Amino acid sequence: MKVDHISISAYLDDFSMITIVVNKPFPIIPSLSLVDDKKVLQPLTIDKQEYYDDLVIYKCRSRIPIDLKNRYWVTFNESRIPLMIGSIVRTAKFDSLYYDDTSLGAIYTPERTTFKVWSPVAFAMKVKYKPRQSDTFLEQKMSRTENGVWQVTLEGDHHLTEYLFVVNVNHEWVETTDPYAKSVTANGIHSVVIHLPETDPEGWNRSEKKINLRSKTDSIIYELHVRDLTIHSDSGVVNKGKYLGLTERGTKTSNGFHTGLDYLKRLGITHVQLLPVADFGSVDETTPDSAYNWGYDPVQFFSPEGSYSTDPYDPICRIKELKTLIHTLQQNGLSVILDVVYNHVYKREESPFEKLVPGYYFRFDEGGKPVNGTGVGNDTASERKMMRKFILDALTYWMSEYKVDGFRFDLMGIHDVETMNLAAEKLKSLNPGVFLLGEGWDLNTNLEPENKATLSSAKKLPSYSFFNDAFRDHVKGSIFPDGQSGFINGNQDARIKSHMKQVMRGYAGQHDTFLKAEQSINYSECHDNHTLFDLLSIRHPFEDEFTRRKRQQLALAFTLFAQGVPFIHAGQECFRTKNGAENSYNLPDSINAFDWKRCESFYKEVDYFKQLIRIRKTQPLFHESSTVLSEWKVPEGGLGFELNLPTTDIKEDASFWTNALLLFNQTTKQIFIPIEEKRWTIAIEGEKVCHRALNEEQYRLKPLSFSLLYSV
Repeated sequence: MKVDHISISAYLDDFSMITIVVNKPFPIIPSLSLVDDKKVLQPLTIDKQEYYDDLVIYKCRSRIPIDLKNRYWVTFNESRIPLMIGSIVRTAKFDSLYYDDTSLGAIYTPERTTFKVWSPVAFAMKVKYKPRQSDTFLEQKMSRTENGVWQVTLEGDHHLTEYLFVVNVNHEWVETTDPYAKSVTANGIHSVVIHLPETDPEGWNRSEKKINLRSKTDSIIYELHVRDLTIHSDSGVVNKGKYLGLTERGTKTSNGFHTGLDYLKRLGITHVQLLPVADFGSVDETTPDSAYNWGYDPVQFFSPEGSYSTDPYDPICRIKELKTLIHTLQQNGLSVILDVVYNHVYKREESPFEKLVPGYYFRFDEGGKPVNGTGVGNDTASERKMMRKFILDALTYWMSEYKVDGFRFDLMGIHDVETMNLAAEKLKSLNPGVFLLGEGWDLNTNLEPENKATLSSAKKLPSYSFFNDAFRDHVKGSIFPDGQSGFINGNQDARIKSHMKQVMRGYAGQHDTFLKAEQSINYSECHDNHTLFDLLSIRHPFEDEFTRRKRQQLALAFTLFAQGVPFIHAGQECFRTKNGAENSYNLPDSINAFDWKRCESFYKEVDYFKQLIRIRKTQPLFHESSTVLSEWKVPEGGLGFELNLPTTDIKEDASFWTNALLLFNQTTKQIFIPIEEKRWTIAIEGEKVCHRALNEEQYRLKPLSFSLLYSV
């Protein structure tokens, strides 16, 4: 607001502190007062004057604590400036006074629905709603509790009633969707009341409680995007790019090669990790083929994305079809991990969070500007009680309603350790075997380093596994083409070789990153950055493709046989390419689609991948914590490790290996390795499965190859 050529605004920064922001100093310090709706005046005292950028800041104090149920204005020189919500919402007192642990959202029964939304800073609130058979929106005033929860109960059956909240905050009325909405209309225009049993597909058991018994190191995660896996023209799938596309059985290419669900279940993987399926903002759900996105731009955290449904206009359809996908994968022996994004929102200013409680759900710097550690313009503040509650409520909802088996946390390092441990405790009470993993990158957010859920805090977060960038970088080199190369590139730097034992041990131990190897997500490729095939093409431009593929197969062997949890990006097994694109998050299907023709052409390599998985899964020494790993002496350019599993009563079986020898050659020349004859049997050699006894005193390790030997 401008007064006498001075631009002025006023913010409530504490329960008695008001900040006046002007574009130039007052020539004469005015008499400042605070006035409420009842026109009661309170004088304000200027405590200090500060400068920030080109602005002048006056810190003023009120003698009487401010009541957030009222509206206020700051008066000076017969002018009146509306008092806006400032950093008061980020004070410990605010968090303590207004925390509310009751259920929020639209709480449905066939007889009535209660709408509840948290906004302690709202002056008034209404619910605007349109029943199923009506074309007209109605409004109903809501009442406020002491904790700042606004609520109202509407009598009657409101299943499929569309609604919005109309809130008076910062002296204006704004409309917002419900942050707890279980479903929405197309493109999230309106929230929708849902009777959830109506969304259950055939065969769904609402009372079933999922209990996962598989250990983390018995798991093999396969990351995929819902649209990517079936959108290819020769996928043989009817519902291409949809939730239901991944539920179709018997799909094949025109040449008869298995695709989709049948392909996944034949690989031998144990977990499918889905890129975000919660509602996101960058794709128009009514024309889903007009744009593409990975989905890391969340809008509605409790509702599935509509562009993957066959009818985005039907609020039930998106829920039922996602449940069908999850149920189908599980019925085919595959556990389901959801990639969840709680570290930021698509557009902060337009989010229900910011409309309902401005400035609370996000982190800001000392000058009141949003922190941007995520790189997308905003960081959520998981350490605040109601944001923490929101995250825990969302996670428990997805687990209990959709019966998923785990969660992958995008940019988990933005979140705080306490929230993540509370989430683990809650989720494990529902399913002790829930699989939790995340990105532990240390990002520049407004949180003390020791409180960040980063890789350096891994030992404080024993329930979580972390994407292991040290594993990735020492195996394949930096994700940046100009960065340092890795072992598979032929880098014989002593520092690389010295780290390879940690790579094989999963960086676990008293003086290492993790408490146990199960905390290490071992990967050389994921949806981010170049595919490994493309990166090798850039890094080795003068090599033929055959040679580069040999390097990639070396990375695959490290990923599958190092201690920890193997993680595979969909298509890695058939040298997936995105035509050199480094960041394909919004590029078209021509770049992102899983190429079934290419996969079919590399059927031998896919079979090899299956055989490696079978060996890892059937031989306990590759995933038991009691396995002892030691280095095996090999000539320069090679790497060798012996695994030994002490015999126990459980494992006294002729088919179980007590020892395994893993040999890697990073050079383009063969290596001869001294070895004890008649002790070892060759299981893998030259990317082929064989069971041939070794009868020589020297073993010839082929160029750019991996060999696996064993003894029982």
